[in-house]
Formats: sequence, C-alpha cells, structure tokens
Amino acid sequence: VTDVEMPGLDGFELTRRIRQDERLAQVPVVIVTSLGSDEDRRRGMEAQADAYIVKSSFESRELLEVIGQLL
Repeated sequence: VTDVEMPGLDGFELTRRIRQDERLAQVPVVIVTSLGSDEDRRRGMEAQADAYIVKSSFESRELLEVIGQLL
C-alpha cells in the first residue's frame, strides 16, 4: 500500500520500480491517494498498480476488500 505524494520517490515511480524488479514484480500494489483525477488514475494503471483508491471516498472496508482480493 502506497501513497503517491511522498518525498524523494512518488508512488507511481515506486510502483514502476516494484514491477521492474523480478523479485518483487508479483507483489500486489494498492495506491491510496488524494489525487483523484482521471489523469492520476491513468498514471496509476500505467504504472501497473493493482488498485487505485482515492482518499476522499476512502472507506477502510473498501481497502480491506481490495487487499483480500489481491492476496
């Protein structure tokens, strides 16, 4: 689970790096962020995140359901 807005390395780039590392490539990545535009969601999917959850509509139940489906 990662945010997008982090110092030094944003969540999109973190996700890309995870996908490029053969040891980590199969680790599920869920982005939870305040960035909810269509463009931001597209960037998350292009980075190959497994799920993209916007904090403004965030419910812990939703996050737990997504994680349960990915594991």
